[in-house]
Amino acid sequence: MRTTLSPMQTIEELTQATLDSLNVDQAKDENKSNLDRLGGVENLAISMGIDLRSGLTDNQVTTAREKFGTNQFPDSPMDSFFTLLFNALSDTTLLILIAAATVSLIIGIIQEPTEGWIEGVAIFIAVFLVSNISAFNDYSKQLQFRALEASSQKDERASVLRNHEIQRINPIDIVVGDIIILQAGDMIPA
Repeated sequence: MRTTLSPMQTIEELTQATLDSLNVDQAKDENKSNLDRLGGVENLAISMGIDLRSGLTDNQVTTAREKFGTNQFPDSPMDSFFTLLFNALSDTTLLILIAAATVSLIIGIIQEPTEGWIEGVAIFIAVFLVSNISAFNDYSKQLQFRALEASSQKDERASVLRNHEIQRINPIDIVVGDIIILQAGDMIPA
């Protein structure tokens, strides 16, 4: 999808599609061309009302956050317990055990109707326990990983120029129009 860019757009006219056209994967020349059509970095900043020497004001930060939202990826969906249980039951070893339990149950009932079912049922119980424990462990790992991600995101910091001063903020608080100050060793915030 190509977006026609017009020079001197204001922040009210600037759309997500226009911004996306400045950062298309594997399209360095097209990205540069789209930025040039907007008048380059300086004219883009001027059209958005951003002073490159002082950064955004608190009002501009609020306006940009309302228009473009937060700088945060949505949480990836977690697999449900039942999906994990189904995956555990799809294990080749457990499938062989289920088949063996079924055969053992049928042969046991045919040969000795009163107590022949015990071996087959015991194997089914073992399969049930192993698959549920495996699914529970995988689900717990997902929860722990999500908590670890949240914890590490809270500790991240990025330097931005706002209100004539460099501020260290969480990358989640970065908005469209922020001037990011990169220093040696800094990660580039998304």
